Amino acid sequence: MGNKHRRLWLYNLALVGVVAVLASQAPPWLAQWPALWVVPGFAAFQLLVWHYGFPVPSMGMTSMERVPQVAALLLFPLEVAATINALPALIFPFINRRYRQGSWSFAALRAVHNAAMIALISVLGGWSYQVLGGSVPISLSDWTTLWAVLIGMTVLQAANSVMILGFLWLDGRDVRRIASWNYLLAEELFVPLGLLAALICVAGEPVTTALFVLFLVLTVISLHQLVESRRQVLDRVTVLDAASVARAAVSGSQRMDQTAERLLDHIGALLPYHTAYVALHDTEREEFDVVLEVNDEQRQPRSRKPVGAGLSGHVLATGEPLRIDDWSQISDELRARAVVAPDEQPGSLLIVPIRHGTDVLGVVSVQHRRAGHYSEADGHALAAIADDLASVIADACTFEELDDYRQRLEDLVAERTADLEQASREREELLAELRRHTGLLEQQSREDPLTGLANRRYFDEQLAAAIDIAAAGGRSLALALIDLDHFKQVNDSAGHAVGDTVLLRFAALLMQHAPIEALVARIGGEEFAVLLPGLSCDSAVAAVELLRIRTPLIPIDDLPLRTPLRFSAGVCEWTVGDDADSLLRRADRGLYAAKAAGRDQVCAEPA
Repeated sequence: MGNKHRRLWLYNLALVGVVAVLASQAPPWLAQWPALWVVPGFAAFQLLVWHYGFPVPSMGMTSMERVPQVAALLLFPLEVAATINALPALIFPFINRRYRQGSWSFAALRAVHNAAMIALISVLGGWSYQVLGGSVPISLSDWTTLWAVLIGMTVLQAANSVMILGFLWLDGRDVRRIASWNYLLAEELFVPLGLLAALICVAGEPVTTALFVLFLVLTVISLHQLVESRRQVLDRVTVLDAASVARAAVSGSQRMDQTAERLLDHIGALLPYHTAYVALHDTEREEFDVVLEVNDEQRQPRSRKPVGAGLSGHVLATGEPLRIDDWSQISDELRARAVVAPDEQPGSLLIVPIRHGTDVLGVVSVQHRRAGHYSEADGHALAAIADDLASVIADACTFEELDDYRQRLEDLVAERTADLEQASREREELLAELRRHTGLLEQQSREDPLTGLANRRYFDEQLAAAIDIAAAGGRSLALALIDLDHFKQVNDSAGHAVGDTVLLRFAALLMQHAPIEALVARIGGEEFAVLLPGLSCDSAVAAVELLRIRTPLIPIDDLPLRTPLRFSAGVCEWTVGDDADSLLRRADRGLYAAKAAGRDQVCAEPA
């Protein structure tokens, strides 16, 4: 067990000791308990609100837990209410993987702490309420009781905040970054609901009580869904922002060293360290590019290290995180791989891989001079941070490559400024080459390389745009999907070279005889699409029928083919409510009908 865990367990045992002393003064088992179903009912609702809690960076989550806790304090004897409130806290870390951070030992630590803490704050809050004149069960007959509730629950919340911050401080967190009035007071907002729940229970109307409980459950789930929806929207906005930055000028892109600095700042708020670094794997040189290294808050120059040496190379090779709790007890195998300076005194360290898909981009490491400083849960937290930011790091690497490329171009131009005429000529040549490459890339991104028709990607873009125009202006829009009949037999009997020639000649026929405004695209092997703006379904069928009639006339005398070319087609017209997928499905059903009816025909799919 590390030093940090020892401190936390001592803190937990101190809380348990206080609870035990209080329990000895007023044993819960001697008190008057409510009906048998009440205790599991309160516990189940408490577990529900925790399960649907709202994530809070660095601290865990906040929730509507004050509703059942306050209600219990206003309905039952103090020792009974404290026990009912503490029971679900003892259970929750073992049934919620996110909360226990993948570690059963950490789950036990949090379970004991939370149960003891909630028992204590319940006693403090309930005692304050009763001392100020509050009755149990509550009777809201005058303002005295209301003030007693307000002050008692404020005492409860203050004690809760002090104990949580104490736990986090012993855990090595920077509580100054974590604590805020918004977080410390957020749960206090649900005290009125707890008061209302107690009053409804005292009234003794079963139907009203059941409806209110249902209302609370739906409120918990709805708030959780709202928070999740907001998070998903923010994630989507982040993706769109990243795409926008990628298209912006290279000079405005985020470089890798800046991204690594933000990463270590985020890690530092959770895991204090003396040494930390972010190293990326340069696959061409088989080296680590140490983009950022911090030793005792001093930033080190960017450097390179061989992949084969050091523990980072071991993590890169295995793809598994490495946690060393005590350097003095490290295995001989790892000690042989480690690269340690003569004056360096390692204590404990964490190294985790930075994964992007199936690739390992590099590693991130934190190190502390004190042995036992990092727990198993800390390792899971660091791995989660690295996974979350892997895509950002991958983007930053790309941005940096582009930025370096831009800088190299600028340096090249600067070196040629001595000879103005030569520099001007080289600049014009460079611009011309860039324009040529840009035009080529644009053409390649839009055209099918074999036939020169539009490719699937460009077709999808134009289909979406055509649907938007049709929806906005009421203009007709038709779509045809065409598939060459028995084309597989051409490839199997005559070879792929002949098949490619057939595709080229068929593409030429489509381009020559399709309507002027039509977009012809190759969207699969022998499958083609014709987008027909301005045409109704009947007009589109007539246009495609003309193409079908001309197809057997394609010259194939020079090819080893036995029968003329023919195709089957499905046609449909856009109707209000159709998106690209539904329009394609309808056209595809028409194509399937044409195939099923014997091929070499055009079938319309009605709306």
